[in-house]
Amino acid sequence: MPQQPEVLAMPSDDGPPMWMTLDEVAEYLRLSRSKLYDLAQGGEIPCSKVAGRWRFYRPKIDEWMLAQRPGSADPKGEHRE
Repeated sequence: MPQQPEVLAMPSDDGPPMWMTLDEVAEYLRLSRSKLYDLAQGGEIPCSKVAGRWRFYRPKIDEWMLAQRPGSADPKGEHRE
C-alpha cells in the first residue's frame, strides 16, 4: 500500500496552523517579532520566504526548538554545550 503524502494544512485540533506567519511564530515561541526576524534573516531558524513574507512550517520549528536544548545537536549536526 503506498504511503500517504504529508498534508500541509491546518491540524485537526485548535492548535497553531502548520504554516505560520512571523507574528504567529513569535507568539508561539514567546520571542519578540524583531528577534525572530533576525533569526530568519540570518538563516538560523527554518523558514521560507513567499511573496516577500516569512513562513514557518510548525513541525520544523518544533524540531529546531528541541535542537536548541543544552547538550543537543544543533540543526547543522554540531554538538551544543
